[in-house]
Amino acid sequence: MRRIEHHLHGTATFRSPLFSRSWSLIQNDQTLAVAVRHPWKRISEVTLEDGTKWVIRPAGWGHIELHAAGEVLAEANRQVWTGREWELSSRRFSFILRARSLALRTWSLDIADAPIATFRGGKLTFNRLSVTADTPVPFEAVMLTWHIIVRAWETAAAAAGGSS
Repeated sequence: MRRIEHHLHGTATFRSPLFSRSWSLIQNDQTLAVAVRHPWKRISEVTLEDGTKWVIRPAGWGHIELHAAGEVLAEANRQVWTGREWELSSRRFSFILRARSLALRTWSLDIADAPIATFRGGKLTFNRLSVTADTPVPFEAVMLTWHIIVRAWETAAAAAGGSS
């Protein structure tokens, strides 16, 4: 269970206090990233433990982008209108995010049809999301996946006015 150069490997958990807009990605009692939601702008600001800052924002219906210093590092495109399948891509990776069970809030991040990571929501709370990555997964893909699962209605929406 380790993180390799902005990759997640092993088990980690996204946690958010009740009624909070802030989420922390925690692995082995260490905070790897903090994401703050801005619902009216439909964006999330992400700060990694080393100070790296990203912004996740919609770029049209069913299309979101992860930006750093004005550059698009990664993007996600909805593949089916129900939002149960997304393509996540960058210059470094290409994955498919699939809803495996909406009732159990389980999603998988796949290469073709082979799952490499599983995301599971809390059974009695919407303030937790666990991640199990069998191979190192780029943080960009992890944070886009978090944004899609936790902020589904905002992810599907068109870009809002204003900037971060």
